[in-house]
Amino acid sequence: MSRAEMQRCGTHGDCFANRGGVCTCLKDNDFGGRDCPFYKPEDTVRKEQRRRNGGMAHGHRKV
Repeated sequence: MSRAEMQRCGTHGDCFANRGGVCTCLKDNDFGGRDCPFYKPEDTVRKEQRRRNGGMAHGHRKV
């Protein structure tokens, strides 16, 4: 999928899937006026990844 085909999203700039105002996960982000049910702040996702990986987020380096 090209960047031109990806969905623009200005609702949640801190979302883990938001890159430069574009949703990198969803092909359609129209939820009929409701908030995106997939929204999750990027810092929350990183914390969850570290917890799952025993404090390791990237290979063998602690971050």
